[in-house]
Amino acid sequence: MFKIVLGVPLTVLVLSVVLPWFFVMNPPSAEMPMANSGLIFVSSAAKVHNVCQKVSRLVQKVLYIKINSSSETALSLISRQIAQVYSKATHYCNNLDVRLMLKPNEPMKNLKTSQPIDLILYDSELTKDIDKLKHTVVTLSSDYKLHYLGTSLESIGEDVANDQQPVKQYEYVALGGTFDRLHNGHKILLSQAVLRSTKHLTVGVTDVNMIQSKKLWELIEPVEKRIAAVLEFVIDINPDLEYCVLPIQDIYGPTKDDPKYQMLVVSEETIKGGVKVNEKRVENGIPKLDTYVIGLATDAQQSAEEETKVSSSNQRMRLLGTILRPPVPNPKIPEWPYVIGLAGGIASGKSNIAEKLNAKGAAIVNCDFIAHDLYKPGLPLNQTIAETFGTHVIAENGDVDRKKLGSIVFGDKEQLEKLNQILWPAILEEAQRRIRALGEQGFRVVVMEAAVVVRAHWYNYCHQLWSVIIPPNEAIKRLQKRNNLTEEEARHRLEAQPTNLEQVAHANVVFSPFWSYEYTQQQVDKAWDNLQQYLNERKGDTAKL
Repeated sequence: MFKIVLGVPLTVLVLSVVLPWFFVMNPPSAEMPMANSGLIFVSSAAKVHNVCQKVSRLVQKVLYIKINSSSETALSLISRQIAQVYSKATHYCNNLDVRLMLKPNEPMKNLKTSQPIDLILYDSELTKDIDKLKHTVVTLSSDYKLHYLGTSLESIGEDVANDQQPVKQYEYVALGGTFDRLHNGHKILLSQAVLRSTKHLTVGVTDVNMIQSKKLWELIEPVEKRIAAVLEFVIDINPDLEYCVLPIQDIYGPTKDDPKYQMLVVSEETIKGGVKVNEKRVENGIPKLDTYVIGLATDAQQSAEEETKVSSSNQRMRLLGTILRPPVPNPKIPEWPYVIGLAGGIASGKSNIAEKLNAKGAAIVNCDFIAHDLYKPGLPLNQTIAETFGTHVIAENGDVDRKKLGSIVFGDKEQLEKLNQILWPAILEEAQRRIRALGEQGFRVVVMEAAVVVRAHWYNYCHQLWSVIIPPNEAIKRLQKRNNLTEEEARHRLEAQPTNLEQVAHANVVFSPFWSYEYTQQQVDKAWDNLQQYLNERKGDTAKL
């Protein structure tokens, strides 16, 4: 029975690893439907390496692998197979959540999984035992099925099986990382740590103060969700250990002063963190930790803009332009036209995104342009602005001098709030009038582009919110160049607006035009294609295409 204990944070270390390989897919028989979750019993650890390709078209969500060898399996062979299994899953069946169970081999002892098992698979050597084996699975679904794989699982060569480095085990093992959207690189790291622990494993998960230097950190899952994913995985692969999975706020945590820890699992990228932990332990008069280092691996699916290693950063980049939050009906506005609120901070590139959406067929309502129209000379808002902020913000030709007005409001929150209260109601009213007119003209999709969509809560008057973000330092550089501002002036303007985190908090789709033109276009293409599919399936579509 697993135990979960409370503790204090530990060192943060980031991993990503897989090994190259290739294989031939094994299509299922025509009559075999895909199961959501499957469990395969394998008669030997030497056969585990090619499991994924044999069952990837039989199972569509979660695949558990259980070695059922009657003899004592060498830990060194299992260690090698951990890398092989998850490497193949990464490269060839990335849709599968693969979990190699590392619970010590105890024949006929009950197995409990976090997901109900719809399909049990087995190889030829387990034919005589399968009836007993299936009854050890506590979490079988009511309509589970059996599938015989025959002799299709080949063993690795005997020379390879015997040529392995010995695995040293410890009672107390520690590791850490961000563990955002748990991927196969994380699973290798966690599995190698579980394999080397005989009693207790502590996993530190980086808290918000430790992730802000990461690429697209605003899209990183909440620490509570990441902790839950790690805990579910390690319990699934070995419920017999004691686990402590907790948030960490520094690179040391309990390993710097807790003498019970004996081993630290690190990656090639985080070796320096392990060195610092041991330096701190020496300062505190306790023995150094042994370290086990896992190598980094190349991401075979990477684009030119992405990292070469398997990483959560690449996964976050691939989320750009996809649906992060499913849209929900908005009874506050008519069903048609379908309104997309396009938000983004100053100099984020949202106008560029709007242009690309316009090229796809969307109508654009630019609220910045509406504001300019509303405070033209002779109009009521022009006079109101002059009375509120002084006549010096009005140029000789009667136009509002936006630079002078900006110098007042972007450095003073109270003044900015005054301006917002003057402009926002009038802009929204005019934007809604224009949206209705565009719908009457036959446009199915209208994009309402505005920097204040999030702060003014105008997304409540849209069907979806699409947000545009870039790193703050990049926004400052762009703003300096575009508006001829000093760095301090640009920073003040940026800080007066919602942060990137606030921009994405309610967003259905997020873009980041930080990389190449082509990469930005790919994001827009994905978002538009998904939107068209959604609209085509949506009831009540009476608008013109």
